Amino acid sequence: EAANDSDLEPVACEFFTQAYILYEEEISDSREQVNALYLIIGTLQRMHIFGVENRDTLTHKATGYAAKLLKKPDQCRAVYACSHLFWADDQDGVRDGERVLLCLKRALKIANAAQQMANATRGKGGSVMLFIEILNKYLYFFEKGNNQITVNAIQDLMELITSEMQGDNAMSDPAAEAFFNSSLRYIQFQKQKGGAVSERYEAVK
Repeated sequence: EAANDSDLEPVACEFFTQAYILYEEEISDSREQVNALYLIIGTLQRMHIFGVENRDTLTHKATGYAAKLLKKPDQCRAVYACSHLFWADDQDGVRDGERVLLCLKRALKIANAAQQMANATRGKGGSVMLFIEILNKYLYFFEKGNNQITVNAIQDLMELITSEMQGDNAMSDPAAEAFFNSSLRYIQFQKQKGGAVSERYEAVK
């Protein structure tokens, strides 16, 4: 925060470099790694002073760490959290829709892997919660005007969730069902709201 006010980009960059070194060398517990990484991502998201080169370096490292977390659900959530590093309403120029989409696609790929792992180990599907969380990220960036997030992509994800929930190997998950139904109601609410956002949602069936 102080670096933002003083325009001390080299100092802020050094702080992040040291944070990454500590992350790599001092934190071995998987849960502590998750917590530390979210702290890094959240702090980096709020920093306004980095030039393109330094910001790219720091965000690339963060997304790399996210994809290497021990557990698939943690990987998935950290990767989609990184999507916010590439789209910030209060920062000029930080609106890279393509890299947002890459993060979300990567998170979806990890969620699929977690689902396949559940099928292989338990003989039935795992929770669809990760898919629904990713759907809500798609909706968020869709509303924000990211043209890389298409209606077709949203509908494909909704169909995937419905298929997983209704499949023969589906696992009963009342919390996921409630979350998905809430997401569907939100889409309907946005359609009826009026204005530019409503027009964007009109094509979502």
